[in-house]
Amino acid sequence: MTQSETVELVHAPSRIIAGRSGRYSMETRNQIPGLWQQFFTEPPEIENVIEGAFYGVSYGMTSGGEFDYAVGLEVPSTGEALPEGCCHVTLSEGDYLVLRTFGPVAELPQQFDRVFSELIPANSLVPREGAVFERYPHDERNTLEAMAYEIWAPVKATA
Repeated sequence: MTQSETVELVHAPSRIIAGRSGRYSMETRNQIPGLWQQFFTEPPEIENVIEGAFYGVSYGMTSGGEFDYAVGLEVPSTGEALPEGCCHVTLSEGDYLVLRTFGPVAELPQQFDRVFSELIPANSLVPREGAVFERYPHDERNTLEAMAYEIWAPVKATA
């Protein structure tokens, strides 16, 4: 664990994320930055956004190892009409193991792997149903080389 890193268990309410999504696999997850680039170069006009952070959400895992990934912003409800090509994703209420760190975004895949292979078992937890997500809060230190981010993994205590 680096000096600017914290790991904690958080009970969070459900949240709704509105944005754009695509289907990926572990082999193609290196293409996810292209979805982020599209989100920022052609931003969708999403109404009633809750300011403070951007989200990257992994959900809908198939038995073949594919998953959906959405880039978006938090909104208060699914009642707002979304621009064409956008979707809503609901993050479940419950316990999450949260890794907060500051560093190169290029290290994100390794940090995800670390959350599931080391941090969850080390805290006597197991994954539960629900979307895994990254949260990118506003941070004055953010640059193209490094930024603040959080990895939220839905968990429950081991039996």
